[in-house]
Amino acid sequence: MKFFSSHKKAAVAGLALTVAIVGGGVAFAYWTSSGSGTGAASDATATALTITQDGTPIYNSTVSPLPGSMASQAFQATQTSQFGNEVNLVSSTAPLSNVVVTMEDWACQNWASGASPCVTTPGSSFNYPITLTIYNDAGNGVVGSVIGTDTQNFNIPFRPSDNATCTTSGEWLDNAATAAQFNVAADGLCHHGLANNITFNFSSQGLVLPSTVIYGISFNTQSYGQAPTGVNGPYNSLNVGLTTDDVNPSIGSDTNTGKLDMNTALAGNYCDNGAGGVGGFRLDSPAPSNPAACVSSNGGWSVAGSGHGAPYYLPAVEFNVGTASGLYPGGPAQPINFSVTNPGSIPEALNTVTIAISTITHQHATSGGACDPGWFTITQPTVINGSVAAGSTWDDTSSGASIQLNNSTTINEDACQGATVNLTFTSN
Repeated sequence: MKFFSSHKKAAVAGLALTVAIVGGGVAFAYWTSSGSGTGAASDATATALTITQDGTPIYNSTVSPLPGSMASQAFQATQTSQFGNEVNLVSSTAPLSNVVVTMEDWACQNWASGASPCVTTPGSSFNYPITLTIYNDAGNGVVGSVIGTDTQNFNIPFRPSDNATCTTSGEWLDNAATAAQFNVAADGLCHHGLANNITFNFSSQGLVLPSTVIYGISFNTQSYGQAPTGVNGPYNSLNVGLTTDDVNPSIGSDTNTGKLDMNTALAGNYCDNGAGGVGGFRLDSPAPSNPAACVSSNGGWSVAGSGHGAPYYLPAVEFNVGTASGLYPGGPAQPINFSVTNPGSIPEALNTVTIAISTITHQHATSGGACDPGWFTITQPTVINGSVAAGSTWDDTSSGASIQLNNSTTINEDACQGATVNLTFTSN
């Protein structure tokens, strides 16, 4: 079956860049909103993609491009209700825009029948509420007061169908064709689960975060969570993705290397074998002198298993703020990070995204001229050549796109003081 996609989809985002000229000709800029827009599909079966500006990362341990599968923390299988980490953020006075979390789904579309082999129609998903809560550190890694929380219903794509060429039963093959259908990078390997990104939207809460925060990801399963469902569901096979790349986080840092925060009802799933308490969201801290040395044979966050040291498992999470500082004439380019959402019921092609300046508003009234779009240079994103699965979001903050205010020795650019530069995103 051939999936039809629109030939061109345009989304005008409410992305604004404000430039303020201060003493000495120095300027700074900030993104005032993330926003999103819609486009038009050229045939009856296609749905317009929606492009949203993501902001600037202040912490990032996600993997890009998104792999087919990754290590993950189960919830139902490990009696877990909440899972997270304490992190140090890059200093910023900008409000939090969103938080991206990589999930890992082991459920097939035919999960309810219990049939084998696993069978999934590309683009199929289940909708489920997931919560992200951000806390203060009350001291020494103790979970403190709530800074903010967001609960959203996400479309979680079912993992691909079993592939008979995989030597282990129940695995799918991450070849080029399947990778394009499920919006992941192809590696030619066999996997059990499917990695996918979800994005929590904090843009309306106006949260300016402290330099160190604790975050927790939570959702209900059949037997665990704030309100267990009491019934089997695909959410029982939903995990939080973990990266084992020892160069991560690429932005920011871990506050307690080799330690994570969790709430599990099983003492043996804590690295300290439950010595610090069972059933509460807390730092799993086995020993200050050796954070990787676990008492429990099940617990521990090192890649090679308990007690084997770095590199450590890290939840794949990215914090983005709505502000980019340091933009001034001749200054460094500021990144334009974005995500693309497919609200439709079939996969949509995503080959390229083009960014352009549509209008410039709120220009300086007394500058004696207009802020010219030609004074800005936009570096376009790298070519994507992929697709966005039905109901899912493509998110890659390493797109390479940026905007820069050029410096002129012959033109007075004061008209750009306080101006809002509105951008359009066009995909095809």
